[in-house]
Amino acid sequence: MSGSEADLRRGMAVLDQFREQIEGLGQQQSIIRLSLEEHMRARETLARYQEAGNGAEVLVPVGANSFLVAQSRDVTKAFVSIGSELLVYDDIAKQIERLDARIKSITDAANAVGQRLGDLQRRAEAQGEAVQDLYDRLQGQAAPGERS
Repeated sequence: MSGSEADLRRGMAVLDQFREQIEGLGQQQSIIRLSLEEHMRARETLARYQEAGNGAEVLVPVGANSFLVAQSRDVTKAFVSIGSELLVYDDIAKQIERLDARIKSITDAANAVGQRLGDLQRRAEAQGEAVQDLYDRLQGQAAPGERS
């Protein structure tokens, strides 16, 4: 194997690493997006529940696109998870503040992943072009009878 062929193999290995990293970041981006949507939905639900007022009919999701009809009783407080199976009955306004902070943090993480993903895609594209150029040069050096 010539030095150029070894360079081509190394270049292709680097390109494969870029592709794996891009795939991993894409998966992270999907998870972050789902988390952001969940937090925004929770914030919106708490705000709407509070606006509905006491005695309003509300739909309570129970999973699998199924809902129960309930009547709001205390629209100033709700339960919120604060960790491993721990719930606190706290003011909705405070919960919305916490959710806003989490949404900002998740958004920052999403932006960081997006920037990293863009950078990796640019680097992978440049690496792909370099590998293609090296491949084309190797093909040009091969004897006419040796080309595939």
